[in-house]
Amino acid sequence: MKKFILSAITFLTLSSQAFAFVPQMEFFVNREVATARVWNTTYRPIVCNGVAYGRTWQGVVLNSWVNGLVIYPGAAANVYVHSNFYDPMVQAWAQIDCQIW
Repeated sequence: MKKFILSAITFLTLSSQAFAFVPQMEFFVNREVATARVWNTTYRPIVCNGVAYGRTWQGVVLNSWVNGLVIYPGAAANVYVHSNFYDPMVQAWAQIDCQIW
């Protein structure tokens, strides 16, 4: 019985410490821009790391990143790379990873 109570208390303690969430995100990639945007819809600040990458038709490599960006409740953040119309992107991607602060 003691073992059962101890395991139940341990389970409840550990499960109350874990907090997972799915942030609101938007990704957009076309011939001129690669963008990742995240909104903080929680009631706590979040910390995000993000990167955007693009390679143009003429071979120019574009990189943009954020590291340790604090996003407060109700706010949003972007990471993007942009090329001009006459040298379009042929390869592009963007991503953002967030966790509760």
